[in-house]
Amino acid sequence: MEHNKKEYGVENLNSVDISNYPITTTAIKFPKLAVFLQILLHCVSLLLPLVFILTFFESAMNSQYFHWRVLILFVDVFAWWWMYLLSSLSIGKLFLIILNLLCTPKEGVFKLNDKNLDYYFFCLRLSVKKVIFWIWNNFCFPWVANFAFKICDISADFKSTLFDGWASVEFVDFGRNIMLGQGALVASSMIVGDSLIIKKVVIGDHVVLGGNSIVAPGTIIGKNTTLGVFAVTHINQVLEPNWIYVGRPAKKYQLVSEERKLAKTDNFLTKRIVDKGEKIPLNKTDE
Repeated sequence: MEHNKKEYGVENLNSVDISNYPITTTAIKFPKLAVFLQILLHCVSLLLPLVFILTFFESAMNSQYFHWRVLILFVDVFAWWWMYLLSSLSIGKLFLIILNLLCTPKEGVFKLNDKNLDYYFFCLRLSVKKVIFWIWNNFCFPWVANFAFKICDISADFKSTLFDGWASVEFVDFGRNIMLGQGALVASSMIVGDSLIIKKVVIGDHVVLGGNSIVAPGTIIGKNTTLGVFAVTHINQVLEPNWIYVGRPAKKYQLVSEERKLAKTDNFLTKRIVDKGEKIPLNKTDE
């Protein structure tokens, strides 16, 4: 699809139809300071576990303790790993506090230019948070990512299933009992043309985001709403509570209560004929 160059500039969020633009999420070019912060965060976070590792080898090689220390090596490794995680989160949080004091995070439209302080500090914050969440998302317990979200000022409860999707690292408010499908994207920031759009996303309680769905910046999703598979919201779109939305762009499909009624009244098992798209009763002899 061809686009006029003037269309690549974004001035009014309400006029943006993301289906008509070449889009990336946060595919930004990090400034040199952002890369330095990432390296520094890794190095400083490793200091504490390295001290304990060196202490371990000194005591483990002592003949008096050697056997039992080797037997519980797994416990030591797990402890070092936890030290690295906690160090990265606490030091990363300190970096973020300093960056926020230097330049308060703002919503709006910003040009992709390092001379723009809002964009520049967005890149710095993003670089720090990428390190934190990369480390915490690779931990063996998926709920720890929700803990990291909380520390980094993103509301998320421990009952929500967020690890199958991807979410922006700021300006996102999750309700309770949220479920992100495989590959779902919650984007409070998005690059459209030569502009960075940052707008808070609010997701209500008991919301389900289908696989590979996209929630654009500024979207507000009401309580008990479902966004279907591959559905895409518009910037600043408001999804009403208790509805199922499908399509690109997302449109009302059915009330959640109607879907539940159909599920309750359908007391028999069915099978679908792929070629015709029909549902027919499934006899017990067919099982």
